[in-house]
Amino acid sequence: MRGRMDFIFVRTQWIAKPIALWTGLCLGLCFGPCIGSATIAGSATSTGSTSVAGPLESGRQNIGAMTGCYLVDYSYTETESLKPGYERDNRVYDVNSQRSVKEWIYSEEVSPTRVRLQHVLFGVGLDGKFEEGSLLRHQAEDWEYDAPFLYEFIGPANWVTKALAQAGGQWTRKITNLDDGLRYQCASSWSDNREHAEWACENYAPIPGRETRDMGRKDYQALKRKTRLVLYGQSWLERQSNIKTIQPHVEDQPVPLAKEVGKTWYVRIADSKCGEAQSFAQQRDPFWQLLRETWDGVLIGDRPFVEKPGTSPARYQKLADLEDSYLSKDLTDTGVRAAAKKEILRIINEYRAN
Repeated sequence: MRGRMDFIFVRTQWIAKPIALWTGLCLGLCFGPCIGSATIAGSATSTGSTSVAGPLESGRQNIGAMTGCYLVDYSYTETESLKPGYERDNRVYDVNSQRSVKEWIYSEEVSPTRVRLQHVLFGVGLDGKFEEGSLLRHQAEDWEYDAPFLYEFIGPANWVTKALAQAGGQWTRKITNLDDGLRYQCASSWSDNREHAEWACENYAPIPGRETRDMGRKDYQALKRKTRLVLYGQSWLERQSNIKTIQPHVEDQPVPLAKEVGKTWYVRIADSKCGEAQSFAQQRDPFWQLLRETWDGVLIGDRPFVEKPGTSPARYQKLADLEDSYLSKDLTDTGVRAAAKKEILRIINEYRAN
C-alpha cells in the first residue's frame, strides 16, 4: 500500500500519519474546472444564479460557481454540553495554524440533472512550498436535481432508502465516504431571491472522520447536521450547527451529547496554485470513473444498505490498494475494465452485511 497521509489538525498542531485515504470521481460533460483528456478548464467565477433562470439551471450555475482552486479554512468547536455529567471539549479543530490547506474542486456532469464536485486536498508550508505526501482525494459532493430517492442514515453502519416527493426544484446533495460509499444525503432548494445564493438542509449523519481520526473521539457515533452553503462570488462558505449524538447501535435511542458549531471557508486563488492536485486527479481519473460507476450500480434504491461494523482493514484501504494495481493498466480495454469492476464489486460486497 502506498504511503498517503492523513492530517490531524488541532489548533497549533499538525500531525501526519501514513494511511490510504481517498474518495470518488466521475467523467462526463464538464462545466467549471473539469478533468479532461488533455487539459483542465479554468474555474467558474459566478456569484450564483439569477432569478430569471429556473431551479434546474440556477442550481447548475450555483454548483458550478463552487469549483476552482481554493485556500480552505476549517474550524469547529463545541459550544454547549447537552448530557448531564459531560464536560464540553474546549479544543478547536483548526487546519491552518501552521500551514495552508488548499483544495482543487472540479465538476463532472454525470447527466443533465446530476453534477458531481470532487475535492482534492493538499498542504502548503508557510514558505509557500507544496508539502510532499499531502495530496488527499477528499470528499465528493454529488448533486442531483429532483432525485427520486436518497439514502437516509439511521444509525451506525445503516442507511435506508427514502422516496422524495417530486414537487420540483430540490437538489439532493450526497457527500461520499472516502471510497465513494455512503455518508449522508439531504434534499433542499437553492434560495436565489437574496443577495447571495444559499442552500440549507438538516440531516442525520455518521460521526465525522475529523472527529474519529483527528480528534480521537470515541464517545459518540452520529451527528445531527444543520448545513448552510452561501456563495460569495470569489469565495463560498459552509456553515454548520450540529448536535453530537450518542447512538452505539442502530436500535438504540439517540442521546444528545453536545452542540457544535463550525464553518469551512473556501477562498478562491489562481488555478495554477493547485497544479499538483490537478495532476494527481488526472492520473487516477480512469479508475475513479469506474469506481463511481460501480457504486451507481449498487446504490439503486431497491433496499437498505448495511455495512459490517468493525472490519479491518477498512474498505477504503482495500480499494486504494486495488487502485494502485490498476494505475499502469489501460482501463479503456474492455477486458481490463471488466476485471477491475468485478474486483471493486467484490470488495463492496465483502463489507456489506445485507
